[in-house]
Amino acid sequence: MTLQQKLLAKKSKKGFTLVELVVVIAILAILAAIAIPMVVNIIQSASNSSGASNASTLSQQCKNVYAGVKSGTINNDESTNSDGTAITWAAAKTATATAKQSAANGVTVAQVMTYSGLNFDISADYYYCTTADTGIAVGDIAYSDAGAAPTTPAGAAYAQLATTTTLGTIYP
Repeated sequence: MTLQQKLLAKKSKKGFTLVELVVVIAILAILAAIAIPMVVNIIQSASNSSGASNASTLSQQCKNVYAGVKSGTINNDESTNSDGTAITWAAAKTATATAKQSAANGVTVAQVMTYSGLNFDISADYYYCTTADTGIAVGDIAYSDAGAAPTTPAGAAYAQLATTTTLGTIYP
């Protein structure tokens, strides 16, 4: 084989050497080690924001429904759920103030969610305030993904929220 043939044979070999492949894999591993924690943090942050937003919306809807049933503006005679079905958990429009108060106390969080059209899971991450402190009132609903009640503000106390929790329990 002549020198020219050897050079042509060498040129025709294509591909990467083992060292080149190892370098590329090492670079990809470094990039993944940097990117994965960032993506996890972004996902966690989005989940916390969504949970806090849902808690705020649910808190406001509970207050609105509680006040509406007590005043009679939400009643069994005229009001419907967001899906168009009739409400059966409020008092009649002409009921006494005592009957309206009793009905308001008996409304559950699940009924508020159906009435308001809210559709999210309030599993173990939602709590309602039982002792007020700066920035939070009794009955306000908060979100915590820590597996326990929120710890801020320091003087506030919380109880676990469930779909069966009544508004009379939230607003004593």
